[in-house]
Amino acid sequence: MRLGVSQVLMTATLLIMGFLVAAQVKAGRALTSQVEIPTRNVYALATLLKSEREAHQALETEVTDLRARLEQYETAAAQGRSLTEAMGKELETLRIALGLKAMQGPGVVVRVEDPKSQPKGGTNPIVVTYQDLVAVINELWAAGAEAISLNGQRITASTGISQVGGTVVVNLQRLHGPFDIVAIGDPAVMQGALNIRGGLVESLRALGLTITINRRDTLTVPAFKGPLNFEFAKPSE
Repeated sequence: MRLGVSQVLMTATLLIMGFLVAAQVKAGRALTSQVEIPTRNVYALATLLKSEREAHQALETEVTDLRARLEQYETAAAQGRSLTEAMGKELETLRIALGLKAMQGPGVVVRVEDPKSQPKGGTNPIVVTYQDLVAVINELWAAGAEAISLNGQRITASTGISQVGGTVVVNLQRLHGPFDIVAIGDPAVMQGALNIRGGLVESLRALGLTITINRRDTLTVPAFKGPLNFEFAKPSE
């Protein structure tokens, strides 16, 4: 009888222990399964976050690179514009110096013409020669003239003034009197230089030529339109 009771108690104890072990295992499995799902989500979210961070960093790097390239392009464009502007200004200065641009400003108009009446009994009539015109033009240059024309022909450093018979030739164009010399510069200075006592104009008037000098607030000197061909002259290295 005691043995039966002991066996029953042992059996009951084993059953209880087995139940407890099974319950513990089941609880552990349940706990494991409950923790496993969010852990996997965390890992997935961490991986996704890492990928997003890497992509964001790559985009920031690309943006930085694009900004640097944009700054380089803007700098190059600015330098290009500066160079173009400088070259344009220099070209404009050269065009002005060569007389290829029409100029406007205050100045004087000097008219040189033959005498109103020729001396009686004279064999050689008094007429305006190219030397007279060259002398007046040189006097105006010396007085500070910045642009000069003769009967509409621009006078430049390469302008040749000559005479064929009774005709004055300027820039290969035949000119006839009266001759109007238009000079842009300080009107008072140029007029004073021409009217100096014992000067050029007084001497030409003494020869019988008629010379008038008038100031103007606004004058226009046309651009040089002759050829600019160099056959023998070349830039020196």
